[in-house]
Amino acid sequence: MVNLRVCALECEALRGLLQERAAQCLVLDCRSFFSFNAAHIRGSCNVRLSTIVRRRAKGALALEHVVPNEELRSRLRQGLVHTVVLLDERSADLELPKRDSTLLLALGTLCREARGARICFLKGEWPPGVPRGRGRLLLLLLLLPRRRPRAPLAPGRAALTPRPSPSAPAGGYEAFSAACSELCTKPAAPTGLSLPLSASSAPGSADSGCSSCGTPLYDQGGPVEILPFLYLGSAYHASRKDMLDALGITALINVSANCPNHFEGHYQYKSIPVEDNHKADISSWFNEAIDFIDSVKNDGGRVFVHCQAGISRSATICLAYLMRTNRVKLDEAFEFVKQRRSIISPNFSFMGQLLQFESQVLAPNCSAEAGSPAMSVLDRGASTTTVFNFPVSIPVHTSSSALSYLQSPITTSPSC
Repeated sequence: MVNLRVCALECEALRGLLQERAAQCLVLDCRSFFSFNAAHIRGSCNVRLSTIVRRRAKGALALEHVVPNEELRSRLRQGLVHTVVLLDERSADLELPKRDSTLLLALGTLCREARGARICFLKGEWPPGVPRGRGRLLLLLLLLPRRRPRAPLAPGRAALTPRPSPSAPAGGYEAFSAACSELCTKPAAPTGLSLPLSASSAPGSADSGCSSCGTPLYDQGGPVEILPFLYLGSAYHASRKDMLDALGITALINVSANCPNHFEGHYQYKSIPVEDNHKADISSWFNEAIDFIDSVKNDGGRVFVHCQAGISRSATICLAYLMRTNRVKLDEAFEFVKQRRSIISPNFSFMGQLLQFESQVLAPNCSAEAGSPAMSVLDRGASTTTVFNFPVSIPVHTSSSALSYLQSPITTSPSC
């Protein structure tokens, strides 16, 4: 059994660190991908651990999984980071998170591998009248035996489920955002750009032939923000230079074989000539598209990804980018993008290729079979079956719930 000592940090103390020693402070947010992107502490990093990584690591995670950014990891190992602060949604005590939670797993890794830094847990503010814990918490992490099960209840007695007291202390991001909102990003639902639909209203725009009367749903509004440097929309939006300039777009990915690149002298273009049908192999372009987006991002630019309608092909590229760079599952990425552009609907073949891609990107540092879709399913202890062959066989769960999010994405639009 290993004893790990972790400091309990309150909101005001973190405020002081971020205001006075931000360069020496690393904040690791262990909330979900959705919660982090909705709002977070400025400058913080999101820690996400896939199911495969958790299972194979067996509690002994490598630092690469907790701090995937190589530059930050290097600074941490060189002793350039004085304090590492971890937080979840609202836990005010380290006894509250589950034993296999992202927060506790990350704490265990940092206490083993970041010995030069002070490791802290953001517990938040405790309401008056609620007893405080010690200033420094003794953490028996990862190797603690599970609690013994309680004796069975006597016949006729119902088990009572304890409910949190309204006076229970709140911590984590919930407490910090309430106390130090100026240091957090503001939660706001992303909205598309709204400009006049007539292309003739902008001198630099290409003539798209669209008008406000009878304009298809996928051409209405404007490009939507997926991430601060990544936008999604239709070919019509790509023909509107006024829209692109208003959003600060510097590069476009044209995911089609027949949509023109209207402004090649003004923007950087990347063409992915695939059709929207079940025979198209869009997955062979994933890594190339992701590298292109990252290169534009690193240069301080913004990328607009489009196909004909911004529903199937371009949405698939955005989903692949989120999955690899943020290490999230397909269903999480799909819901994230759908919240921003509700009409996305990759065809079934593309969803199958994304499922394969999911198994490859969620456990890059595990053994070779982790990249195999068949092995990833077998690891879950579920039976498998093979459906279709486009462009390769795709093992999936036989349970309908495992593919519940595939019920709506099958597109019915003619050319997406």
